[in-house]
Amino acid sequence: MAVAGILLLAAQGVMAQDSDTLSAKPAVQNHSPQKALLFSALIPGLGQVYNHKYWKIPFIYGAEGAFAYYVGLNQHKYTKFREAYVNGKQGTKSLIDGQYYDYDILPRGRDYYRRYRDLSVLGLGFIYFLNIVDAMIDASFFYYDVSDDLTLHIQPTIFNTPGLTSSIGLRIDIGF
Repeated sequence: MAVAGILLLAAQGVMAQDSDTLSAKPAVQNHSPQKALLFSALIPGLGQVYNHKYWKIPFIYGAEGAFAYYVGLNQHKYTKFREAYVNGKQGTKSLIDGQYYDYDILPRGRDYYRRYRDLSVLGLGFIYFLNIVDAMIDASFFYYDVSDDLTLHIQPTIFNTPGLTSSIGLRIDIGF
């Protein structure tokens, strides 16, 4: 009975070297920066979802919402000052949002709000562009190893010089 158990174990074909050898197959990396770029270009924040960086999405939409709010506010004020200037006459006052403005001041208000509307549109575009770049860079570093295994080894060593002499020095190895 014991002989049959030994023969049964021998028939299973256990090889010790299979577990000790490393496979030469590289790990499949299918996380694409191009996909992340396309996703973020189509819908802001979708690239961050693709990269599993969910915590960045509220910042993206918060910044875009703030800039969109200021675009609308400055456009509204710009329209009021422009219409008051076009419909007004020299020497009259116009009532805008509960405050009276001289006719001579209306072009300055119109230009002020047009300028800040345009800057808000640029800020909105910048946040959109930054969202795309962030998604692409995060996807590029998706498989990057961020381990705490940063090592520094300093040890004395003997160096051979070109003149067939030896010199003593320090060898510094940085592992990461």
